[in-house]
Amino acid sequence: EAKFNSLPYVAESLVLEREGKLVALVYPDFAALEASGLTAGQLPQIMDDNKGVLNKQVANYERISSLIIVEKEFEKTPKKSIKRFLYN
Repeated sequence: EAKFNSLPYVAESLVLEREGKLVALVYPDFAALEASGLTAGQLPQIMDDNKGVLNKQVANYERISSLIIVEKEFEKTPKKSIKRFLYN
């Protein structure tokens, strides 16, 4: 998740296991997207490129098989960590 969060236009991410594969839920950095003059329509391609970059940097067992773009920030605890149990 830390590596994914460091990629362009990613505000937050959450990596889960679903059916034996890793799935990334990504909340985009919409402010950075707008500042760069990009549109929401370009977002799926940008995130797919980000997934490709990440998968080249990690071991086979750490590779993301699919990516889901979420429109709302992840719900957080009072100490600002993501409530992971809500997304399983």
